[in-house]
Amino acid sequence: MATSRGPVFLLLLLLYLLQMSDTSLIKLNENGYEDIIIAIDPAVPEDTTIIERMKEMVTKASTYLFEATEKRFFFKNVSILIPESWKDSPHYRRPKRESYKHADIKVAPPAFMGRDEPYTRQFTQCEEKAEYIHFTPDFVLGRKQDEYGDSGGEFG
Repeated sequence: MATSRGPVFLLLLLLYLLQMSDTSLIKLNENGYEDIIIAIDPAVPEDTTIIERMKEMVTKASTYLFEATEKRFFFKNVSILIPESWKDSPHYRRPKRESYKHADIKVAPPAFMGRDEPYTRQFTQCEEKAEYIHFTPDFVLGRKQDEYGDSGGEFG
């Protein structure tokens, strides 16, 4: 079971590693991480709660990062890509250069049925760049708290 700081530490470590990835657009600008892309897979059924939970997770992780680094780093700009099959909303904007291919975090069905734990997709050694972080919708929505801890409520 994850500790309350476990998912945050994992997210922060992985975002650091993604910054060095060939597929990621993340950059550090004036102590703020920019161009972080979260993409929701088209196979995920429409549920705007996923968007709200991802916003909460990022906000809490940014606050944790800011405090843990003695007010040096934070998340400055994060985009959430919505599948084209979801209904249009006045809150959505057209992507500029963001794409599913460049997503740093993907919210997608589990790779193996019933396996909802977060993981990174990487083909290199530990502590080297990864392609992306994978969260399942059930993990983001907090439906797996008994197994993995709270995905968003205890980030800090």
